Amino acid sequence: MATMRSGACARRPVSDATGRGVQGRAMARKAAGRPPEETLSLWKREQALLKTLVVDRDTEAWQRDPAFSGLQRVGGVDVSFVKGDSVSACASLVVLSYPELEVMYEDCRMVNLTAPYVSGFLAFREVPFLVDAVQQLQEKEPRLMPQVLFVDGNGVLHHRGFGVACHLGVVTDLPCIGVAKKLLQVDGLENNALHKEKVRLLKAGGDSFPLMGGSGTVLGMALKSHDHSTKPLYVSVGHKMSLEAAVRLTHGCCKFRIPEPVRQADIRSRDYIRRTLGVQGAPALRPERSKKAQRPKACPQGASEEPAEDGKVCAPPPSSSPPPGWAGPPVLCWPPTGYKALFLGWGGQSRDKGRALGVLSQPLLLDPGLEAAAMETRLFANWPRASRKQ
Repeated sequence: MATMRSGACARRPVSDATGRGVQGRAMARKAAGRPPEETLSLWKREQALLKTLVVDRDTEAWQRDPAFSGLQRVGGVDVSFVKGDSVSACASLVVLSYPELEVMYEDCRMVNLTAPYVSGFLAFREVPFLVDAVQQLQEKEPRLMPQVLFVDGNGVLHHRGFGVACHLGVVTDLPCIGVAKKLLQVDGLENNALHKEKVRLLKAGGDSFPLMGGSGTVLGMALKSHDHSTKPLYVSVGHKMSLEAAVRLTHGCCKFRIPEPVRQADIRSRDYIRRTLGVQGAPALRPERSKKAQRPKACPQGASEEPAEDGKVCAPPPSSSPPPGWAGPPVLCWPPTGYKALFLGWGGQSRDKGRALGVLSQPLLLDPGLEAAAMETRLFANWPRASRKQ
């Protein structure tokens, strides 16, 4: 059983996210501003100390097995933020069965952030709350403790070689894998033309290439996690696992682009914010999604706006044909509800993703784990031929 290490990031956090008295205002100011240089120096010192404890090799028998025999529980963590609020967030921990990838345990709680976001120091903003969630699970349901944690962030692929996945792994003493959606450009790594060409050459799910820094050290791997994904994931060692095993397991946990443990933690934390704080407290859309998209006003008769078990919501009322002047391929629209659900609009020359002017004759819902390009291809294949302009 994992034993928590003591230290600054293992302190239990305040979990009341609704207090807005003197203490709440003080926390908001603290979380919004840059910490003083003395604090940053202390954080650097703590990172350097804990970095010496990172283990970058396989430590469990299941990690060395080609089929990961013996691995039964995989965990994922996420912190979702409330739009327009620099203090309130939702920290979530989920545990899934392996290889079925079905949720066995979930814990979501509202927390008050006490540290600002500073590049390279994400752990000091998020890890205390994630450690608390792991501690709660260990106390309540030790039989459900994950054998490995997936973290939405970097491990050794970091400015000082000690990212949030390393920090969480060392403090909890659990194997951890860092999975980032964007390349952190450190040690000479660049998202330049050469890197993009290497990404283009990734053809099938499971294909990867090493991320070698200017120092000659392999900091991680760029992984095409799904056949339909057009963007890679950046996998790096967090703790107590080799890079090779981390990449294989990440691919094995991807039903879609994002590893299912992280994806479920994200979906459930956003849903928890919506249910706890109401529509106005729903988290902001991801930057790459349309900010103009409107929530569907109604659902087909007999359908519900409540999410299904997989986190989807229903499509708006169907229409059999596009409005005049709109005939292009379907456009994807994201309702600003915190869900990762999709509904469909008619395309046109404007390619305006914020206009849901009509939908398929039959609602067609696709999981958002697919990349937009792959979705558009699949949607067009399902488009009624009579409605297409040849």
